[in-house]
Amino acid sequence: MTCIKHPGSNRFRTCVSAILLVALVFAIVTRLHGMALVIPSSMSTQPSSLSFEIVNVGNSSTQTVTFTNTGDSNVTVSNVALSGNGFSASGLSAGQILAPGQSETVSVTFAPTATGSVSGSITVISDASNSPISVVLAGMGVTPSGSTPTCGKSGDSSNYVPTDWMTFVPPAQGQSYVDSTFGCTVTRITDASKEMWTGSSYLALNMGYATVSPFNANDTYLMLGDTWGRHLVTDLTGNIVVPSENMPPMNNTWVLWDATNPGILYYTYGNSLMQGTINGSSVAAAAVHQFSEYPAINFMDETDVSQDGGHVIIVGGDTTGASTEDVFDYNFVTNTKGAVYTTTCVGSVDAPNNGCLHKLIQTADNNGIIQFAGDGSGAEQGNRLWNGTASLLHIEDGTNHLDAGYDLNGNSVYVALGAFYVLSGEVSPCPSGDGLDVRLVYNPLLATCLLDGTQINISAYWDVGYRGNAQQPWVGLSFFDPNRTPGPEWFDTSSNFAAPNSGNWALYEDEIMVVRVDANNNSSYVYRLARAYSRSNEDFFAQPHAAISRDGKYIAFNSNMAYAHAGCPANFVSATGCTDVYLIKIQ
Repeated sequence: MTCIKHPGSNRFRTCVSAILLVALVFAIVTRLHGMALVIPSSMSTQPSSLSFEIVNVGNSSTQTVTFTNTGDSNVTVSNVALSGNGFSASGLSAGQILAPGQSETVSVTFAPTATGSVSGSITVISDASNSPISVVLAGMGVTPSGSTPTCGKSGDSSNYVPTDWMTFVPPAQGQSYVDSTFGCTVTRITDASKEMWTGSSYLALNMGYATVSPFNANDTYLMLGDTWGRHLVTDLTGNIVVPSENMPPMNNTWVLWDATNPGILYYTYGNSLMQGTINGSSVAAAAVHQFSEYPAINFMDETDVSQDGGHVIIVGGDTTGASTEDVFDYNFVTNTKGAVYTTTCVGSVDAPNNGCLHKLIQTADNNGIIQFAGDGSGAEQGNRLWNGTASLLHIEDGTNHLDAGYDLNGNSVYVALGAFYVLSGEVSPCPSGDGLDVRLVYNPLLATCLLDGTQINISAYWDVGYRGNAQQPWVGLSFFDPNRTPGPEWFDTSSNFAAPNSGNWALYEDEIMVVRVDANNNSSYVYRLARAYSRSNEDFFAQPHAAISRDGKYIAFNSNMAYAHAGCPANFVSATGCTDVYLIKIQ
């Protein structure tokens, strides 16, 4: 007998025999046997929000979200509500029934009709226990003010294998030709076979590097150099304005144009930042600032005057190679030196790169990207951002070619290849999982695809030049061979040469192009301008290194196309170094 005392009573009890209790439990279990445990109906979404980043007014971008019935009973949708100007959706509608485990994909399109940020949502109302369920939507509509290129092939991502690779010969210096594949007019600026004579041989000519614009402020002059590091100024048809012998004495350094005054340039000499003013065929020199705290200063590789024209990144130190180096921003307007980053590695500042520092790139908002000499995840490896604080932000652990500017919304960005092997956590936003991205300087894991290209980092290397914003949204790109042997980008006479064909010619190889910074892999915003016709495997300066003008109207590039079929003439200093400079007017 089992007896249960009533709460609050000492006298009354309920007593049940053990046999009766067992029978009662058995009846309950029998009643439940065979009955399924029912989970209330519910819905889930993946993802929970959609961000469309930047979309041009008049264009559209589409993303998808999946709604799933995660319960054990049917879910009936009674309403699908959408909010936010410019958003539309399809794929799920009122009256639709989702069985347990069934999913439905909804396509959401953002087509902005005006400039500005837009927020909205897509809300599904149903008989699910967690109804309503919503997905947050966000996007930015922009209207670029930059002009559109007037030449080139856009809206086309076909791989064009050249048919005239072994026959094309460029015209004489100062003359032009129309690229037979992409349609832009190319002007030959130099003829290295008769210009830079050393007394016994000729030197190759080049226009510097992709991140350092050779164009002055109003696109009337070009800053060029030879392989001995001497500089000269020409006009845009190749006429020499300032010969190398009339340039002032300077360090082994870069010569940078002022961003607004077309007749002013900057260079370093000893421990002084110098200004040169073009006066006829000569340059009048004046000291801007002497940094007496250093034996020497310099501009490092890839350094240019800032986008706003008021700053430049400088390295200070000595020429022994045994001292640490200081990196800092100099403000032209206030004549002041910004916060200093002192390296722990050592190097000499008598050249634009050394065993400690390789490159310095100014961000659009006047901080600096420091590229150390070696890759890795350490504090002084890879590309690091110096913004005046005690720590360096990791931009890239595995470095690749990049340049910095503003996107159309005024964010400080850089253009580069992004992937897990570049920086931990990075994922390419391009459809193939490989391409060039536009990444936020202060949050490198956030990116949009600039240009997709399967195996772009293996099949074709690139250089990038960008000093842009909403008024100048064009990124300059050039592509070249990654040293394949045999391959098409050797002199025709080389044992390494192989004629181009569909099996060995990579997408975009040897091309000069501009891509709008907000392209997001839309081929309509990709303009393929011309071939470089360069045998880039022969010499570093034979890589095109295309550089865009600050206003986006011109691109200059290097090429040894004039000597592609027979190699460099015997009277050159180098058997492989015989490049010239070429120009494309794109607007």
